[in-house]
Amino acid sequence: MKIFIRVLLPVLALAVVAVIAYDYLGKKPSKGEKNPYEYNVDEYREVPAELISHEEIRQIKVDLCDKGALAFHGRNLFLAACNELKIIEDGRKVVNRFSVDPLPASIAVSDDFIVVGYNDYIKLYDHSGNAIATSEVISDSSFYTSVAIKNAKIYVADAGKRVVRIFNKDAKEVSFFEGVSEINNLIGFIIPSPYFEVAVGSNGELWTTNPGMHALQNYNDKGDLLRSWDKVSIRIDGFSGCCNPAQIAVLPNGSFVTSEKGMPRIKIHAANGDFISVVAPPAAFDGEHAPEVAAWGQDTIVALDYDKKLLRIFAKK
Repeated sequence: MKIFIRVLLPVLALAVVAVIAYDYLGKKPSKGEKNPYEYNVDEYREVPAELISHEEIRQIKVDLCDKGALAFHGRNLFLAACNELKIIEDGRKVVNRFSVDPLPASIAVSDDFIVVGYNDYIKLYDHSGNAIATSEVISDSSFYTSVAIKNAKIYVADAGKRVVRIFNKDAKEVSFFEGVSEINNLIGFIIPSPYFEVAVGSNGELWTTNPGMHALQNYNDKGDLLRSWDKVSIRIDGFSGCCNPAQIAVLPNGSFVTSEKGMPRIKIHAANGDFISVVAPPAAFDGEHAPEVAAWGQDTIVALDYDKKLLRIFAKK
């Protein structure tokens, strides 16, 4: 009996080891069952061809130096990057260039002047490249992410302080608003990361993003909310993540071009927020940065791709 037990115990021990090893190997990541709680967005990267309204027709290699900005005015595309501003006629020929301060982050253009936004100040230039005004640094915690011009007033999205600042053409701040209102039950701009946009609509109305709420909002200069829309969804017709849309532009008919980060994609939404089409699907991009976007007329969208360091031109099919 003792001999039998001595033989049986090692056999049982080997059997236990074999079972544990089999179970372990069977549950390795490559062989185990799929995690039912895994966060997977791969299915949303695919966009049906019938939803894609534009095709890429041209690319232009650019030097970005970490930041860059673009805007259209008339036939000219204004591209600010590194320490230079280029004026590109018809998206093809550089007709002028001049030096600006290093690392411009945003740009807006009117008939009278050009505004370039930096991290915590703005600078005005004439169309020949002469600097005509520079703002003061209002706060050490300011972080300017977007600029727009309306009726000689300059609107600046300050993501650091979560306010929209209004400057005159001498680069002096005249007012600001926080997007807070007891009447509309507004709690202000929710900005989890430095993405905060201002834009002027086709009828001269001021629009801002409220990225933490996945919303676009129309304000007057007093900070009163006039209208807004939002769409929270990871699906193609909405916005997801911490803070989207990350970039916007306005088409002449009042529709919005939106650009998202995390899962980059460029879309068009109607003025009331209804989804219209996709300009560029996630498969068109490599990284997670939201491309800067600008509208060239009604049918052409230009994107500044930070990951590929390209100006990418998309025309309506």
